[in-house]
Amino acid sequence: MCYADEDQTNGFGVPMEQKLSVIMACDVVGYSRLMGIDEKGTLSALKSHRRELLDVRIAEHQGRTIKLIGDGMLVEFRTAEDAVLCSIDIQREMRQRNADVPEDRRIEFRIGINIGDIIFEDDDVYGDGVNVAARIENIAEPGGIAVSSSVRDTLGNRLSIGFEDAGEQALKNIERPLRIFNIIIDDPEVGASKRGSTSPIAVPSPNIRGNPVFKSNRTLLYVSRFLNLSGDPDQEYFAAGISEDIAAALSRFSRLNVIVQAPRSEPRRDGPTTYYTLEGSVRRLGDRVRVNANLTNVLREQIWAEKYDFDLVDVFYIQDELSQSIPAALNIKIEEAERQRVLGKPLTALRAYDFYLRGRHLEQSLNPDEVRLAREMFIAAIKDDPSYPRGYLGLAWLDIRKLKWNESVDLQATLASAFASASKALDLNPFEADAHWALGVIHLWRGEAERAIGCYERGRELAPNNCDLLAEYCDALGYLGRLEDAIRVGELAVRLNPSRPDWYLWNIAASKYLSGNYSDALSLLEKMIELGPAYRLLAATYGKLGRLEDAHRAASELLKIYPEFSIERYSSRAPYRDKALLAKYVEGLRLAGLPE
Repeated sequence: MCYADEDQTNGFGVPMEQKLSVIMACDVVGYSRLMGIDEKGTLSALKSHRRELLDVRIAEHQGRTIKLIGDGMLVEFRTAEDAVLCSIDIQREMRQRNADVPEDRRIEFRIGINIGDIIFEDDDVYGDGVNVAARIENIAEPGGIAVSSSVRDTLGNRLSIGFEDAGEQALKNIERPLRIFNIIIDDPEVGASKRGSTSPIAVPSPNIRGNPVFKSNRTLLYVSRFLNLSGDPDQEYFAAGISEDIAAALSRFSRLNVIVQAPRSEPRRDGPTTYYTLEGSVRRLGDRVRVNANLTNVLREQIWAEKYDFDLVDVFYIQDELSQSIPAALNIKIEEAERQRVLGKPLTALRAYDFYLRGRHLEQSLNPDEVRLAREMFIAAIKDDPSYPRGYLGLAWLDIRKLKWNESVDLQATLASAFASASKALDLNPFEADAHWALGVIHLWRGEAERAIGCYERGRELAPNNCDLLAEYCDALGYLGRLEDAIRVGELAVRLNPSRPDWYLWNIAASKYLSGNYSDALSLLEKMIELGPAYRLLAATYGKLGRLEDAHRAASELLKIYPEFSIERYSSRAPYRDKALLAKYVEGLRLAGLPE
């Protein structure tokens, strides 16, 4: 969760580091009994297990031991996959180590894994995430692994392991019951035979098995295995690899249910009436590879199509490039298609997801009446389904827009309202990348730079190919004075989304302006079709270039849209970390003749 607390110190002025992490808690079953039987032998064996097994496996899976507590330890991992695979390796090897040890002398570990906040302070570690991980570990089976529902949801079907639903558990000193899952640990040989390989990563099934579970308020996307049209059976692995990478990347968008199916097979007809299908092909032409991708809707109407040509130099580079570009394009095209579908439906036929999409369409308008109607749509989404987070996200973005567009509103009240809405969305779905993104903007405007960066990075981790998030991150990095990073991230967003909206260019242009590259800033702004509030930057850019007549004209256009704009309000609010950059911007605004 991005930071919902208000204090950044411990009350004595000592700063605290707080971040969202995957936490593994581990300790020895019956440690006191073992010490009573043989204290010296137990300590020696435990140290040996830690040195030869736990420390090695933790390092292999990019973990970091953050605290040792007698017979227990707390370990931080970058991803849920790393934590779970590390835990499975540890428990499997401990079975082998204990094979010839008398039962009453065996050292067995319980392991609990959770995703939550960690607070580092005075060389110690605290936080709800740590407490919950420790409580989950307490109820794990000896030699077993228990995980929170947040870990289970994050993993999805990416690992070929089984889960046993242990139901909701009342954990000591934890306010509300939590749903817990036990990981089913196979012997390595059994697991390998079930997977068909020794890889821990699950290969998507070529067919839909059983009845897929459709989460409400999510769009269904069937991904067909890409066809190998090269006439070379050796290229099958390449076509299959592309399909798997794309499906895995698409599954990270919280608005999509992704199902892999056999090539050219028809989607199931007993599921939702609205769905999309991605098909593709791979053809090798000498030393070149051509990949075609095609997205159709339920009526088999083409929504999007693209071809990609590569030199066959680095197969892994090609797969990486496609696993970014195709998911980014599809996420955008599917939402566009869904919005158009919803706009043609009567209000009485709309449900939460449809209300949200209609609100998103209206939200972009410069017409105040349509913006007010967008709010009504988001509220209607919440009323229809209070557990759907995107209605709350819509409300948060309406408040954020008021600040970004320099509207005449109470700064603190607007930030508080946006924070409440975004936090509610995050409570409903901790893995909603857009909620972390929204909180990043809010922390930025509060002047909490480190927290803002943390939220943006968590959003990127959850949805690395979300172009809008990347473009917005460009804006934040510009305010924080990290101009080279801002331009790099902004240009990546444009590359991933060739049909990008104009505000992508505005954000890159702002960092070009702050870098003193006024000509490049102007070139980007002149590519925009509808500038809207970006007339502010255009006016300042013309001013710095000495084109004062053009600057005054752009300032006049800005005031037509926002007659209450003032330099004082902008400069007192805008979250520039480096006041010299703010002064550079204000100088351009004054040259353009905008009101103080």
